[in-house]
Parts: sequence; C-alpha cells; structure tokens
Amino acid sequence: MKYTSLLFLPLSVALAAQTTTPPAPSGQSAAADNKALKESEELRNLREAFSQVLDAANASWFGKPYQQIKAVDLRGNLAIVLKGSAIDARIEQATQGAVRSAGVKNGEARCKLQGTYFANGDHLYDVTGDMGEMRFQRTGEKGYWYIKDQNAYTTNITLAPSDAPVSFMGWFASVMIDIKEVYVNGPTFKVSSGKGATIGGKAAKSVVFNAPTAPYDPKKREQAASETFSFWKKGRLEVFYDESTKQPLRMEFANAAQGIEATMSFEYDSNRRVRRVNINNKSKQWEGPGFVSATYNGEGAMTSIAGELTGSTHKVSFDLATTWSADKSQSSIQPAFPQLLTASKLGREDMELRMAMMFAGNIGDMQRAGFNVMAPKIK
Repeated sequence: MKYTSLLFLPLSVALAAQTTTPPAPSGQSAAADNKALKESEELRNLREAFSQVLDAANASWFGKPYQQIKAVDLRGNLAIVLKGSAIDARIEQATQGAVRSAGVKNGEARCKLQGTYFANGDHLYDVTGDMGEMRFQRTGEKGYWYIKDQNAYTTNITLAPSDAPVSFMGWFASVMIDIKEVYVNGPTFKVSSGKGATIGGKAAKSVVFNAPTAPYDPKKREQAASETFSFWKKGRLEVFYDESTKQPLRMEFANAAQGIEATMSFEYDSNRRVRRVNINNKSKQWEGPGFVSATYNGEGAMTSIAGELTGSTHKVSFDLATTWSADKSQSSIQPAFPQLLTASKLGREDMELRMAMMFAGNIGDMQRAGFNVMAPKIK
C-alpha cells in the first residue's frame, strides 16, 4: 500500500496542475485554516477541562491528608444476597412449569476482609466466610497466595513497579494519571461538548468522551480478564461539573458490549469532600439503585467507606473501616504462617486455575438463576 501511494503521487500532482478549478481566494483559505485551528483548540480545551475536574477531585477527596500516609488497615464485610423467589421463578421458567419449587431460601454469600495495604502495593490480608479462607501477602519481592480449602499456595506473585508510590497521596495521584492517559492524552476517545444541565441548583457544564463498542451479546459468558477490569477504557462518558470549583456533579457512563450503563451523582460536605455517590444502575441484570458513602476524621482522611447495589432480585453490599498510618513498616506484615509447611506449592497458572474453579460453581449458580455473569477468562 505504501509503495502504491508513492507510485501514484507524481500522477496526482500532474492532474492537480491541469485542473481548471480556480484556487480559493486567500481570504477563504485563511478562514478555513482559522476554523480548523479553532476547532482543534476547542477540543484541547475540553480535554483540559476534564483534566481540571480530575485535579479538583484529587485535591479535595484525596490530597494533603494522605501526604505522609504509607499504610491503611482495612476491616469489614462483603455480602451478596440472591432472593429465593428469583431462583424459584427461574426454575419454573426454564422447565416451562414442569418443576415448581417449594420455595428456595435466599442465597447468601458473606465474607470478612481484614488486612493492611501499603501505598507501594505491599499487603497482607485475609478473606474468610462462605467462599472459604484465603490469604494474600506480599512484601518487596516475596509473597504468596494461600487457599485453605485447597491447602495450596503459590509464591509467583505480581511485583511492585519500580516507580511505585510511597504515600497514598501519590497512590491516588497515580490513579488520576492513569485516567488522564486514557481520556485526556490517549487517541481512543473522541471528545465533544455536552449540553450541560442544572444539578442541585447549580449550572453545570459537561464534556462527552465517546469510543463506541460492539453491541451487547447476551449469550457471551466469557471474556478476557483484561476486558473485565478495563471496561472503562471504551464506551461513552459524559461528565457534568461545577465550572467554578471544577468538582464533578454527575457522571453518565455506558459500555454497550459489556452491558454496563450507570449514572453517578455526587454529594459533598462543607469541605468539598465527597460524602456520598448515588448510583442509578441500568447495567444488564443489575438494574437498580446503589450508593457509595464515606466518613472522614478531623484531618480529612476517610474513616469508613460503605456501598450497596440493589436490584429486584439481589443485593451486593460492603462496609469497610479504614485506619491510616504514617509510621507502619512492612515488617508488621511478615508474621510466621506455618500452614505453608504442609501445603502444596503451585505455579501461578495452576493457582489461578484452582481459584477459578472455586468461583465457577458460584458463577454457574448465578447464571442458572438468570444472571448474565461474564466470567473472566484466564489466559
């Protein structure tokens, strides 16, 4: 293709020289150039506006209170509840009424999480409950995953990048940089000006980012893990923000291929910290309301975070208490773990396969109950 273009270039120049169409007046040409330049400048300004929104959120939500913070202790609960009536109805529908359930009890999966995370990614945390017992640990270049039900572990873990942040102020900033790389600096999304709106009595401007996806496929049950965790890198996002403070007031996001559609509206306290995020979720099989709320201490650091997504047949909820520390060292998460002495040591791929098998039953149950859970595929 490249060589073909070079061969035809002289012919194109010759034909252009023989054309009878008069050249555009210099004034029209200049006007066209100015229009193109202006449009380009407007697009740059829209991307810059979103960059300022991210900076404002980072400063007021995550800024100085976390400047010296190296570690956070987390403890709390996660619960998944599936109503028995939904399972009953699905059974009758699937068997065309031939099987009528006497009444299945609500399906519940509850677990507790407790552990410590460092800004550079070192961690030690335990997950216990209806899904069994698991431990995840990493300090520097050493660590492991352990599954009690399998009595197995692996030491082949993901290591920290060389530029890992040392404080949570840097950690939050790195998250914002990742978002900017995709939406502000990257070529994937096309940007345009939204219509704006009045939100909470405030006049809000809006900017739209669009990277269309394939249509939703209800039969799809499997996708690459990279797609599962990078859903936000494609789709349509419209951000409404307060022009004076640059704080986001509402975000509308949709990724058609993955059946995701949700609107998030933000509430703030008197210090411009986000107090609550209200969610109107229209995602496939998860239609319903939700929220994420946070509380803060006197220094402006979060002391707890809780959330919930509720549909007509199910509910997912979590609540976590947070304790931040500037002095905690990695040596605090290196306790002896004698279970490893008798456990089977596996490679990373084998361990991932065992973890996938643990969750396969839960995913299958949810699918049989009528939920389109797109299972991550391990490559």
